[in-house]
Amino acid sequence: MRLHLLKEIAEDSKLREQWNALLGRVDQPQVFYTYEWARAVYLAYHETLHPLVFLAYDESEELCGVAALATDAGSKCVSFLCATTADYCDFLTAPENRAQFIAAVFRELRKMGVSQLKLTNLPADSPSAATIRQAASENALHSHVRTAYVCAQVVLEQLERRGPNNPVLPRKKMLRRFLNAMGREQPVRLDHCSSNGAVQAALPEFMRAHVARFLVTGRISNMARPERRAFLAELARLLSGSRSILLTRMISGQRVFAWNYGFQFQGTWFWYQPTFDSDLEKYSPGFCLLAKVIEEAAANPSLRIVDLGLGAEDYKERFANRNRKTLYVSLRSSALAHFAEIIRDYTSSFVRKSRGAEEAVRSVLAFFHRWRRQGWFAGAGAWAPGLMLYREVSYYESGEPQRSEEFEIRRLQLDDLATAVIEFHDDRATLDYLLMAARRLRLNEAEGMVLVDSAGKPLHFAWIKTFSPSHFHEKDEGSQQHVMIVDAWTPVSQRRKHYCTQALKLIAADAKRNGQRAWGCEISNAGWAGALAKAGFHKRYGIRHRPILGTKVLKAGQTANEFPAKEASARV
Repeated sequence: MRLHLLKEIAEDSKLREQWNALLGRVDQPQVFYTYEWARAVYLAYHETLHPLVFLAYDESEELCGVAALATDAGSKCVSFLCATTADYCDFLTAPENRAQFIAAVFRELRKMGVSQLKLTNLPADSPSAATIRQAASENALHSHVRTAYVCAQVVLEQLERRGPNNPVLPRKKMLRRFLNAMGREQPVRLDHCSSNGAVQAALPEFMRAHVARFLVTGRISNMARPERRAFLAELARLLSGSRSILLTRMISGQRVFAWNYGFQFQGTWFWYQPTFDSDLEKYSPGFCLLAKVIEEAAANPSLRIVDLGLGAEDYKERFANRNRKTLYVSLRSSALAHFAEIIRDYTSSFVRKSRGAEEAVRSVLAFFHRWRRQGWFAGAGAWAPGLMLYREVSYYESGEPQRSEEFEIRRLQLDDLATAVIEFHDDRATLDYLLMAARRLRLNEAEGMVLVDSAGKPLHFAWIKTFSPSHFHEKDEGSQQHVMIVDAWTPVSQRRKHYCTQALKLIAADAKRNGQRAWGCEISNAGWAGALAKAGFHKRYGIRHRPILGTKVLKAGQTANEFPAKEASARV
Protein backbone atom coordinates (compact mmCIF):
# COMPACT_ATOMS: atom_id res chain seq x y z
CA MET A 1 0.00 0.00 0.00
CA ARG A 2 1.41 3.37 -1.06
CA LEU A 3 0.30 6.57 0.69
CA HIS A 4 0.09 9.92 -1.04
CA LEU A 5 -0.59 13.16 0.89
CA LEU A 6 -2.69 16.01 -0.52
CA LYS A 7 -2.57 19.44 1.13
CA GLU A 8 -5.16 20.89 -1.20
CA ILE A 9 -8.17 19.43 -3.00
CA ALA A 10 -7.97 20.69 -6.55
CA GLU A 11 -10.53 20.08 -9.28
CA ASP A 12 -9.53 16.60 -10.50
CA SER A 13 -12.03 14.55 -12.50
CA LYS A 14 -9.94 11.36 -12.23
CA LEU A 15 -9.63 11.63 -8.46
CA ARG A 16 -13.35 12.40 -8.18
CA GLU A 17 -14.21 9.30 -10.17
CA GLN A 18 -11.89 7.04 -8.16
CA TRP A 19 -12.93 8.56 -4.82
CA ASN A 20 -16.65 8.09 -5.43
CA ALA A 21 -16.08 4.61 -6.87
CA LEU A 22 -14.34 3.63 -3.63
CA LEU A 23 -17.31 5.03 -1.72
CA GLY A 24 -19.47 2.30 -3.28
CA ARG A 25 -17.30 -0.37 -1.61
CA VAL A 26 -17.61 0.84 1.99
CA ASP A 27 -20.05 -0.60 4.51
CA GLN A 28 -22.45 2.37 4.80
CA PRO A 29 -21.83 5.01 2.11
CA GLN A 30 -22.87 8.56 3.02
CA VAL A 31 -23.10 11.76 1.02
CA PHE A 32 -20.69 13.28 3.57
CA TYR A 33 -17.92 10.94 2.35
CA THR A 34 -18.02 12.08 -1.28
CA TYR A 35 -15.28 13.92 -3.13
CA GLU A 36 -17.75 16.76 -3.72
CA TRP A 37 -18.27 17.28 0.01
CA ALA A 38 -14.53 17.44 0.72
CA ARG A 39 -13.99 19.77 -2.23
CA ALA A 40 -16.76 22.13 -1.03
CA VAL A 41 -15.23 22.26 2.47
CA TYR A 42 -11.83 23.06 0.99
CA LEU A 43 -13.17 25.84 -1.24
CA ALA A 44 -15.08 27.50 1.62
CA TYR A 45 -12.70 27.01 4.56
CA HIS A 46 -9.20 26.72 3.05
CA GLU A 47 -8.00 29.94 4.74
CA THR A 48 -8.49 28.49 8.24
CA LEU A 49 -8.64 24.74 7.65
CA HIS A 50 -5.65 23.05 6.03
CA PRO A 51 -6.32 19.62 4.47
CA LEU A 52 -4.24 16.53 5.16
CA VAL A 53 -5.84 14.08 2.74
CA PHE A 54 -4.15 10.67 2.68
CA LEU A 55 -4.74 8.63 -0.47
CA ALA A 56 -3.78 4.96 -0.47
CA TYR A 57 -3.02 3.07 -3.70
CA ASP A 58 -2.62 -0.69 -4.08
CA GLU A 59 -0.10 -2.53 -6.27
CA SER A 60 -2.15 -1.88 -9.39
CA GLU A 61 -2.30 1.87 -8.56
CA GLU A 62 -6.01 1.72 -7.80
CA LEU A 63 -7.29 4.01 -5.06
CA CYS A 64 -8.05 1.82 -2.02
CA GLY A 65 -8.24 4.31 0.85
CA VAL A 66 -9.06 7.97 1.62
CA ALA A 67 -8.54 9.68 4.97
CA ALA A 68 -9.86 13.25 4.67
CA LEU A 69 -8.21 14.97 7.62
CA ALA A 70 -7.21 18.56 8.37
CA THR A 71 -5.37 20.76 10.83
CA ASP A 72 -5.66 24.39 11.88
CA ALA A 73 -2.81 26.77 11.09
CA GLY A 74 0.10 26.17 13.45
CA SER A 75 -1.74 23.43 15.34
CA LYS A 76 -0.56 19.92 16.10
CA CYS A 77 -4.16 18.76 16.46
CA VAL A 78 -5.68 16.84 13.54
CA SER A 79 -9.38 16.30 12.92
CA PHE A 80 -11.65 15.09 10.17
CA LEU A 81 -11.74 17.63 7.34
CA CYS A 82 -15.54 17.65 7.35
CA ALA A 83 -16.03 17.46 11.14
CA THR A 84 -17.84 20.81 11.42
CA THR A 85 -20.03 20.31 8.36
CA ALA A 86 -20.87 16.58 8.14
CA ASP A 87 -23.25 14.50 10.24
CA TYR A 88 -20.96 11.47 9.84
CA CYS A 89 -17.19 11.22 9.27
CA ASP A 90 -15.11 8.10 8.67
CA PHE A 91 -12.06 6.61 6.99
CA LEU A 92 -13.00 5.65 3.45
CA THR A 93 -11.70 2.17 2.62
CA ALA A 94 -12.85 -1.30 1.68
CA PRO A 95 -13.24 -3.75 4.63
CA GLU A 96 -10.23 -5.86 3.62
CA ASN A 97 -7.90 -2.81 3.66
CA ARG A 98 -9.22 -1.01 6.74
CA ALA A 99 -6.73 -2.13 9.41
CA GLN A 100 -3.68 -1.69 7.17
CA PHE A 101 -4.82 1.69 5.89
CA ILE A 102 -5.67 3.29 9.26
CA ALA A 103 -2.44 2.00 10.80
CA ALA A 104 -0.43 3.45 7.89
CA VAL A 105 -2.15 6.85 8.27
CA PHE A 106 -1.41 6.95 12.01
CA ARG A 107 2.26 6.12 11.42
CA GLU A 108 2.56 8.98 8.95
CA LEU A 109 0.88 11.40 11.34
CA ARG A 110 3.27 10.46 14.13
CA LYS A 111 6.23 10.99 11.77
CA MET A 112 4.85 14.47 11.09
CA GLY A 113 4.94 15.23 14.82
CA VAL A 114 1.17 15.12 15.38
CA SER A 115 0.49 14.56 19.08
CA GLN A 116 -3.30 14.96 19.18
CA LEU A 117 -6.24 13.80 17.05
CA LYS A 118 -9.87 14.70 17.58
CA LEU A 119 -12.07 12.49 15.43
CA THR A 120 -15.68 13.52 15.91
CA ASN A 121 -18.95 12.28 14.39
CA LEU A 122 -17.50 8.83 13.75
CA PRO A 123 -20.52 6.45 13.53
CA ALA A 124 -20.60 4.15 16.56
CA ASP A 125 -21.58 1.22 14.31
CA SER A 126 -18.59 1.79 12.01
CA PRO A 127 -15.91 -0.96 12.08
CA SER A 128 -13.35 1.86 12.02
CA ALA A 129 -13.98 2.60 15.73
CA ALA A 130 -12.27 -0.59 16.95
CA THR A 131 -9.54 -0.31 14.31
CA ILE A 132 -8.71 3.26 15.39
CA ARG A 133 -8.22 2.22 19.01
CA GLN A 134 -5.93 -0.61 17.94
CA ALA A 135 -3.88 1.67 15.64
CA ALA A 136 -3.65 4.28 18.41
CA SER A 137 -2.22 1.75 20.82
CA GLU A 138 0.40 0.67 18.28
CA ASN A 139 1.48 4.31 17.82
CA ALA A 140 1.72 5.25 21.52
CA LEU A 141 -1.49 7.29 21.49
CA HIS A 142 -3.93 7.24 24.41
CA SER A 143 -7.56 6.96 23.25
CA HIS A 144 -10.69 8.29 24.93
CA VAL A 145 -14.11 7.66 23.40
CA ARG A 146 -17.45 9.18 24.30
CA THR A 147 -20.79 9.66 22.62
CA ALA A 148 -20.91 12.81 20.48
CA TYR A 149 -24.49 12.89 19.12
CA VAL A 150 -27.54 10.71 18.78
CA CYS A 151 -29.03 10.94 15.30
CA ALA A 152 -32.71 10.08 15.00
CA GLN A 153 -33.75 8.10 11.94
CA VAL A 154 -37.01 7.00 10.35
CA VAL A 155 -36.77 3.52 8.82
CA LEU A 156 -39.54 3.67 6.24
CA GLU A 157 -40.33 -0.04 6.09
CA GLN A 158 -40.99 -0.04 9.85
CA LEU A 159 -43.65 2.65 9.65
CA GLU A 160 -47.22 1.68 10.45
CA ARG A 161 -49.33 2.28 7.37
CA ARG A 162 -52.95 2.56 6.31
CA GLY A 163 -52.36 1.70 2.69
CA PRO A 164 -49.09 1.60 0.73
CA ASN A 165 -48.63 5.40 0.58
CA ASN A 166 -50.33 6.44 3.81
CA PRO A 167 -47.98 6.14 6.81
CA VAL A 168 -49.39 6.69 10.29
CA LEU A 169 -47.69 9.83 11.65
CA PRO A 170 -47.90 11.40 15.13
CA ARG A 171 -50.42 14.17 15.85
CA LYS A 172 -52.28 13.64 12.61
CA LYS A 173 -55.24 15.86 13.57
CA MET A 174 -52.99 18.70 14.68
CA LEU A 175 -50.98 18.35 11.48
CA ARG A 176 -54.11 18.56 9.33
CA ARG A 177 -55.36 21.60 11.25
CA PHE A 178 -52.07 23.48 10.86
CA LEU A 179 -51.77 22.66 7.17
CA ASN A 180 -55.32 23.87 6.57
CA ALA A 181 -54.57 27.09 8.46
CA MET A 182 -51.46 27.80 6.37
CA GLY A 183 -53.12 26.75 3.13
CA ARG A 184 -56.34 28.76 3.32
CA GLU A 185 -55.91 30.19 -0.17
CA GLN A 186 -54.06 27.33 -1.87
CA PRO A 187 -53.13 23.83 -0.60
CA VAL A 188 -49.75 23.42 1.07
CA ARG A 189 -47.29 21.43 -1.04
CA LEU A 190 -43.61 20.56 -1.26
CA ASP A 191 -41.40 22.13 -3.91
CA HIS A 192 -37.97 20.58 -4.55
CA CYS A 193 -34.96 22.39 -6.03
CA SER A 194 -32.29 19.99 -7.30
CA SER A 195 -30.62 21.83 -10.19
CA ASN A 196 -27.81 24.24 -9.39
CA GLY A 197 -29.67 27.24 -10.80
CA ALA A 198 -32.83 26.55 -8.81
CA VAL A 199 -30.94 25.97 -5.55
CA GLN A 200 -28.77 29.09 -5.94
CA ALA A 201 -31.87 31.20 -6.58
CA ALA A 202 -33.57 29.90 -3.41
CA LEU A 203 -30.54 30.01 -1.10
CA PRO A 204 -30.58 33.75 -0.12
CA GLU A 205 -34.15 33.58 1.18
CA PHE A 206 -33.41 30.32 3.00
CA MET A 207 -30.30 31.76 4.62
CA ARG A 208 -32.04 34.93 5.84
CA ALA A 209 -34.87 32.83 7.27
CA HIS A 210 -32.35 30.62 9.08
CA VAL A 211 -30.56 33.62 10.60
CA ALA A 212 -33.89 35.19 11.61
CA ARG A 213 -35.09 31.96 13.22
CA PHE A 214 -31.95 31.70 15.34
CA LEU A 215 -32.31 35.32 16.44
CA VAL A 216 -35.79 34.55 17.75
CA THR A 217 -34.33 31.73 19.85
CA GLY A 218 -31.54 33.96 21.19
CA ARG A 219 -28.71 32.51 19.09
CA ILE A 220 -26.53 33.48 16.14
CA SER A 221 -26.90 31.14 13.17
CA ASN A 222 -23.81 29.63 11.57
CA MET A 223 -25.32 30.99 8.34
CA ALA A 224 -24.17 34.44 9.45
CA ARG A 225 -20.63 33.44 8.55
CA PRO A 226 -19.65 33.98 4.90
CA GLU A 227 -17.71 30.69 4.94
CA ARG A 228 -20.83 28.72 5.80
CA ARG A 229 -22.87 30.40 3.08
CA ALA A 230 -20.07 29.81 0.57
CA PHE A 231 -19.91 26.16 1.61
CA LEU A 232 -23.62 25.56 1.02
CA ALA A 233 -23.48 27.31 -2.35
CA GLU A 234 -20.41 25.31 -3.48
CA LEU A 235 -21.88 22.06 -2.20
CA ALA A 236 -25.07 22.65 -4.16
CA ARG A 237 -23.07 23.37 -7.30
CA LEU A 238 -20.93 20.24 -6.94
CA LEU A 239 -23.72 17.85 -5.98
CA SER A 240 -26.26 19.12 -8.50
CA GLY A 241 -24.62 17.06 -11.24
CA SER A 242 -25.64 13.85 -9.49
CA ARG A 243 -28.99 15.30 -8.34
CA SER A 244 -28.05 14.50 -4.74
CA ILE A 245 -28.79 18.02 -3.49
CA LEU A 246 -32.41 18.72 -2.58
CA LEU A 247 -33.54 22.09 -1.24
CA THR A 248 -37.13 21.44 -0.19
CA ARG A 249 -39.62 24.24 0.40
CA MET A 250 -43.09 23.95 1.89
CA ILE A 251 -45.20 26.53 0.07
CA SER A 252 -48.73 27.70 -0.55
CA GLY A 253 -49.02 29.79 -3.69
CA GLN A 254 -45.96 32.06 -3.57
CA ARG A 255 -45.62 31.99 0.23
CA VAL A 256 -42.80 29.84 1.63
CA PHE A 257 -43.37 28.54 5.15
CA ALA A 258 -40.38 26.25 5.74
CA TRP A 259 -37.17 25.00 4.11
CA ASN A 260 -34.84 22.01 4.35
CA TYR A 261 -31.40 22.02 2.76
CA GLY A 262 -30.96 18.27 2.40
CA PHE A 263 -29.85 15.40 0.20
CA GLN A 264 -31.05 12.17 -1.31
CA PHE A 265 -28.20 9.69 -1.52
CA GLN A 266 -27.98 5.88 -1.64
CA GLY A 267 -31.56 5.35 -0.43
CA THR A 268 -31.43 7.97 2.35
CA TRP A 269 -33.13 11.37 2.54
CA PHE A 270 -31.10 13.62 4.84
CA TRP A 271 -32.82 16.22 7.02
CA TYR A 272 -29.65 18.34 7.13
CA GLN A 273 -30.39 22.05 7.74
CA PRO A 274 -34.05 23.01 8.17
CA THR A 275 -35.65 26.32 9.13
CA PHE A 276 -39.01 28.03 8.96
CA ASP A 277 -40.73 31.41 8.99
CA SER A 278 -40.84 32.50 12.64
CA ASP A 279 -44.00 34.54 12.04
CA LEU A 280 -45.86 31.23 11.61
CA GLU A 281 -44.38 29.48 14.63
CA LYS A 282 -47.83 28.86 16.13
CA TYR A 283 -48.55 26.50 13.21
CA SER A 284 -45.34 24.44 13.76
CA PRO A 285 -44.23 24.73 10.11
CA GLY A 286 -41.02 22.76 10.78
CA PHE A 287 -43.01 19.85 12.18
CA CYS A 288 -45.40 20.02 9.23
CA LEU A 289 -42.54 20.07 6.72
CA LEU A 290 -40.92 16.99 8.26
CA ALA A 291 -44.25 15.15 8.26
CA LYS A 292 -44.76 15.84 4.57
CA VAL A 293 -41.16 14.81 3.80
CA ILE A 294 -41.71 11.46 5.54
CA GLU A 295 -45.01 10.98 3.71
CA GLU A 296 -43.34 11.62 0.37
CA ALA A 297 -40.36 9.41 1.24
CA ALA A 298 -42.67 6.55 2.25
CA ALA A 299 -44.22 6.64 -1.21
CA ASN A 300 -40.81 6.44 -2.94
CA PRO A 301 -39.63 2.80 -3.31
CA SER A 302 -36.01 3.90 -3.86
CA LEU A 303 -35.79 5.40 -0.34
CA ARG A 304 -35.22 3.35 2.82
CA ILE A 305 -34.39 5.91 5.53
CA VAL A 306 -35.07 9.52 6.45
CA ASP A 307 -32.03 10.55 8.51
CA LEU A 308 -32.87 13.43 10.86
CA GLY A 309 -29.24 14.34 11.52
CA LEU A 310 -27.37 15.64 14.55
CA GLY A 311 -29.21 16.84 17.61
CA ALA A 312 -31.86 15.22 19.80
CA GLU A 313 -34.73 17.71 19.37
CA ASP A 314 -38.12 16.64 20.70
CA TYR A 315 -39.93 16.95 17.37
CA LYS A 316 -37.51 14.45 15.80
CA GLU A 317 -38.18 11.89 18.53
CA ARG A 318 -41.89 11.94 17.71
CA PHE A 319 -41.13 10.55 14.25
CA ALA A 320 -38.01 8.45 14.87
CA ASN A 321 -38.13 4.67 15.12
CA ARG A 322 -34.35 4.19 15.30
CA ASN A 323 -31.30 6.06 16.57
CA ARG A 324 -27.71 6.10 15.31
CA LYS A 325 -24.94 7.28 17.64
CA THR A 326 -21.79 9.11 16.66
CA LEU A 327 -18.57 9.10 18.67
CA TYR A 328 -15.99 11.64 19.71
CA VAL A 329 -12.60 9.90 19.65
CA SER A 330 -9.72 11.77 21.28
CA LEU A 331 -6.17 10.50 20.75
CA ARG A 332 -3.23 12.05 22.63
CA SER A 333 0.43 11.24 23.05
CA SER A 334 0.51 12.88 26.51
CA ALA A 335 -0.82 10.67 29.31
CA LEU A 336 -1.33 13.73 31.56
CA ALA A 337 -3.45 15.54 28.93
CA HIS A 338 -5.33 12.31 28.30
CA PHE A 339 -6.34 11.87 31.96
CA ALA A 340 -7.17 15.58 32.30
CA GLU A 341 -9.59 15.26 29.40
CA ILE A 342 -11.24 12.22 30.97
CA ILE A 343 -11.75 14.14 34.22
CA ARG A 344 -13.27 17.10 32.33
CA ASP A 345 -15.65 14.81 30.46
CA TYR A 346 -16.86 13.03 33.59
CA THR A 347 -17.25 16.33 35.44
CA SER A 348 -19.23 17.80 32.55
CA SER A 349 -21.42 14.68 32.40
CA PHE A 350 -22.12 14.95 36.13
CA VAL A 351 -23.03 18.65 35.91
CA ARG A 352 -25.40 18.05 32.97
CA LYS A 353 -27.41 15.59 35.07
CA SER A 354 -28.57 18.50 37.25
CA ARG A 355 -30.30 21.28 35.34
CA GLY A 356 -29.74 23.77 38.15
CA ALA A 357 -26.04 22.98 38.38
CA GLU A 358 -25.63 23.23 34.60
CA GLU A 359 -27.35 26.63 34.47
CA ALA A 360 -25.21 27.89 37.36
CA VAL A 361 -21.99 26.80 35.66
CA ARG A 362 -23.09 28.33 32.36
CA SER A 363 -23.90 31.61 34.10
CA VAL A 364 -20.48 31.78 35.75
CA LEU A 365 -18.69 30.94 32.51
CA ALA A 366 -20.75 33.52 30.60
CA PHE A 367 -19.88 36.15 33.23
CA PHE A 368 -16.14 35.58 32.93
CA HIS A 369 -16.37 35.35 29.14
CA ARG A 370 -18.14 38.71 29.00
CA TRP A 371 -15.62 40.39 31.28
CA ARG A 372 -12.71 38.91 29.37
CA ARG A 373 -14.16 40.10 26.04
CA GLN A 374 -14.97 43.61 27.26
CA GLY A 375 -11.88 44.05 29.40
CA TRP A 376 -11.66 44.51 33.16
CA PHE A 377 -11.71 48.31 32.97
CA ALA A 378 -14.79 48.24 30.70
CA GLY A 379 -16.50 45.84 33.09
CA ALA A 380 -15.64 47.97 36.09
CA GLY A 381 -16.97 51.01 34.23
CA ALA A 382 -20.46 49.56 34.39
CA TRP A 383 -20.37 50.03 38.16
CA ALA A 384 -18.96 53.55 38.07
CA PRO A 385 -22.29 55.47 37.84
CA GLY A 386 -23.39 53.99 41.16
CA LEU A 387 -20.22 55.30 42.81
CA MET A 388 -20.52 58.84 41.47
CA LEU A 389 -21.56 61.62 43.81
CA TYR A 390 -24.20 62.72 41.33
CA ARG A 391 -25.43 61.96 37.86
CA GLU A 392 -27.17 64.32 35.46
CA VAL A 393 -29.78 63.32 32.92
CA SER A 394 -30.60 65.76 30.12
CA TYR A 395 -33.75 65.75 27.99
CA TYR A 396 -33.78 67.17 24.46
CA GLU A 397 -36.78 68.10 22.36
CA SER A 398 -36.72 67.83 18.55
CA GLY A 399 -36.64 70.98 16.48
CA GLU A 400 -37.87 71.40 12.93
CA PRO A 401 -37.90 67.91 11.30
CA GLN A 402 -35.72 67.33 8.22
CA ARG A 403 -35.88 64.91 5.31
CA SER A 404 -33.24 62.90 3.47
CA GLU A 405 -33.21 61.43 -0.01
CA GLU A 406 -30.09 59.36 0.64
CA PHE A 407 -31.39 57.45 3.67
CA GLU A 408 -34.66 55.99 4.88
CA ILE A 409 -35.95 55.33 8.38
CA ARG A 410 -38.44 52.49 8.74
CA ARG A 411 -40.03 50.24 11.32
CA LEU A 412 -37.67 47.49 12.40
CA GLN A 413 -38.57 43.96 11.26
CA LEU A 414 -36.99 40.60 12.03
CA ASP A 415 -35.71 40.43 8.46
CA ASP A 416 -33.76 43.68 9.04
CA LEU A 417 -32.07 42.11 12.05
CA ALA A 418 -31.20 39.00 10.02
CA THR A 419 -29.67 41.17 7.31
CA ALA A 420 -27.66 43.04 9.94
CA VAL A 421 -26.36 39.79 11.48
CA ILE A 422 -25.06 38.68 8.08
CA GLU A 423 -23.59 42.12 7.35
CA PHE A 424 -21.85 42.59 10.74
CA HIS A 425 -21.06 38.95 11.60
CA ASP A 426 -17.57 39.88 12.96
CA ASP A 427 -18.83 42.62 15.28
CA ARG A 428 -19.46 40.85 18.60
CA ALA A 429 -20.89 43.92 20.32
CA THR A 430 -23.37 44.52 17.50
CA LEU A 431 -24.39 40.85 17.50
CA ASP A 432 -25.17 41.14 21.22
CA TYR A 433 -27.26 44.23 20.50
CA LEU A 434 -29.13 42.43 17.68
CA LEU A 435 -29.94 39.52 19.98
CA MET A 436 -31.36 41.99 22.49
CA ALA A 437 -33.28 43.71 19.69
CA ALA A 438 -34.81 40.42 18.53
CA ARG A 439 -35.96 39.66 22.07
CA ARG A 440 -37.42 43.16 22.47
CA LEU A 441 -39.14 42.91 19.08
CA ARG A 442 -40.66 39.58 20.00
CA LEU A 443 -41.94 40.87 23.37
CA ASN A 444 -43.14 44.13 21.78
CA GLU A 445 -41.44 46.16 24.53
CA ALA A 446 -40.86 49.17 22.27
CA GLU A 447 -41.02 50.20 18.64
CA GLY A 448 -37.80 49.63 16.74
CA MET A 449 -36.49 51.88 13.98
CA VAL A 450 -33.71 51.20 11.51
CA LEU A 451 -31.81 53.59 9.23
CA VAL A 452 -31.04 52.04 5.83
CA ASP A 453 -29.28 53.30 2.74
CA SER A 454 -30.59 53.11 -0.83
CA ALA A 455 -29.48 49.47 -1.07
CA GLY A 456 -31.37 48.51 2.10
CA LYS A 457 -28.24 48.03 4.24
CA PRO A 458 -28.91 48.65 7.97
CA LEU A 459 -26.74 51.48 9.32
CA HIS A 460 -28.23 52.52 12.66
CA PHE A 461 -30.86 51.24 15.11
CA ALA A 462 -32.97 53.00 17.69
CA TRP A 463 -36.10 52.41 19.78
CA ILE A 464 -38.94 54.75 20.68
CA LYS A 465 -41.28 54.68 23.65
CA THR A 466 -44.22 56.85 24.58
CA PHE A 467 -43.27 59.79 26.76
CA SER A 468 -45.14 62.58 28.52
CA PRO A 469 -43.52 65.95 29.33
CA SER A 470 -46.22 66.42 31.99
CA HIS A 471 -43.67 64.81 34.32
CA PHE A 472 -41.86 68.13 34.06
CA HIS A 473 -45.14 70.02 34.58
CA GLU A 474 -45.14 70.62 30.83
CA LYS A 475 -48.59 71.20 29.36
CA ASP A 476 -49.33 69.28 26.17
CA GLU A 477 -50.55 71.37 23.29
CA GLY A 478 -53.81 69.88 22.08
CA SER A 479 -53.70 66.12 21.64
CA GLN A 480 -50.07 65.89 20.52
CA GLN A 481 -48.26 62.75 21.68
CA HIS A 482 -44.60 62.48 22.59
CA VAL A 483 -42.05 59.70 22.06
CA MET A 484 -38.64 59.18 23.61
CA ILE A 485 -35.75 57.85 21.50
CA VAL A 486 -33.84 55.26 23.56
CA ASP A 487 -31.10 52.67 23.19
CA ALA A 488 -29.63 53.81 19.86
CA TRP A 489 -26.83 51.80 18.28
CA THR A 490 -24.50 52.15 15.31
CA PRO A 491 -22.44 49.09 14.27
CA VAL A 492 -18.78 49.63 15.09
CA SER A 493 -17.64 49.64 11.45
CA GLN A 494 -20.22 52.33 10.59
CA ARG A 495 -19.38 54.83 13.32
CA ARG A 496 -18.03 58.37 12.75
CA LYS A 497 -20.14 58.61 9.60
CA HIS A 498 -22.95 60.64 11.22
CA TYR A 499 -25.57 57.91 10.73
CA CYS A 500 -26.90 58.57 14.23
CA THR A 501 -27.57 62.20 13.32
CA GLN A 502 -29.35 61.16 10.11
CA ALA A 503 -31.47 58.67 12.04
CA LEU A 504 -32.47 61.26 14.66
CA LYS A 505 -33.54 63.71 11.96
CA LEU A 506 -35.66 61.12 10.16
CA ILE A 507 -37.20 59.75 13.37
CA ALA A 508 -38.24 63.28 14.32
CA ALA A 509 -39.76 63.77 10.85
CA ASP A 510 -41.54 60.43 11.06
CA ALA A 511 -42.89 61.32 14.50
CA LYS A 512 -44.23 64.62 13.19
CA ARG A 513 -46.06 62.85 10.35
CA ASN A 514 -47.73 60.69 13.00
CA GLY A 515 -48.74 63.71 15.07
CA GLN A 516 -45.99 63.13 17.63
CA ARG A 517 -43.07 65.06 19.09
CA ALA A 518 -39.68 63.33 19.46
CA TRP A 519 -37.44 63.61 22.50
CA GLY A 520 -33.95 62.36 23.32
CA CYS A 521 -32.44 61.52 26.70
CA GLU A 522 -28.69 61.74 27.43
CA ILE A 523 -26.72 60.33 30.35
CA SER A 524 -23.00 61.25 30.34
CA ASN A 525 -22.49 60.47 26.65
CA ALA A 526 -20.89 63.30 24.72
CA GLY A 527 -21.27 61.54 21.36
CA TRP A 528 -25.01 61.11 21.81
CA ALA A 529 -25.44 64.69 23.00
CA GLY A 530 -23.53 65.95 19.96
CA ALA A 531 -25.67 63.87 17.61
CA LEU A 532 -28.85 65.25 19.20
CA ALA A 533 -27.58 68.82 18.75
CA LYS A 534 -26.59 68.24 15.11
CA ALA A 535 -30.01 66.74 14.43
CA GLY A 536 -31.73 69.91 15.61
CA PHE A 537 -32.73 68.74 19.13
CA HIS A 538 -32.41 71.36 21.88
CA LYS A 539 -32.03 70.80 25.60
CA ARG A 540 -35.19 71.44 27.62
CA TYR A 541 -34.67 69.80 30.99
CA GLY A 542 -31.88 68.48 33.19
CA ILE A 543 -32.21 66.30 36.27
CA ARG A 544 -29.39 65.83 38.77
CA HIS A 545 -29.48 62.59 40.78
CA ARG A 546 -27.62 62.24 44.09
CA PRO A 547 -27.96 58.56 44.99
CA ILE A 548 -25.61 58.69 47.98
CA LEU A 549 -27.50 61.58 49.56
CA GLY A 550 -30.82 60.15 48.50
CA THR A 551 -32.00 63.42 46.93
CA LYS A 552 -32.74 64.74 43.45
CA VAL A 553 -32.24 68.29 42.28
CA LEU A 554 -34.28 69.23 39.18
CA LYS A 555 -33.41 72.04 36.89
CA ALA A 556 -36.99 72.15 35.68
CA GLY A 557 -40.03 70.44 37.14
CA GLN A 558 -40.02 68.17 40.17
CA THR A 559 -40.21 64.57 38.89
CA ALA A 560 -39.05 62.74 35.82
CA ASN A 561 -40.06 59.73 33.80
CA GLU A 562 -36.67 58.04 34.06
CA PHE A 563 -35.34 55.54 31.58
CA PRO A 564 -32.68 53.05 32.67
CA ALA A 565 -29.18 54.23 31.88
CA LYS A 566 -28.61 51.22 29.59
CA GLU A 567 -31.51 52.29 27.39
CA ALA A 568 -31.12 56.04 27.53
CA SER A 569 -27.47 56.11 26.57
CA ALA A 570 -26.64 55.72 22.91
CA ARG A 571 -23.77 54.01 21.14
CA VAL A 572 -22.96 56.16 18.16
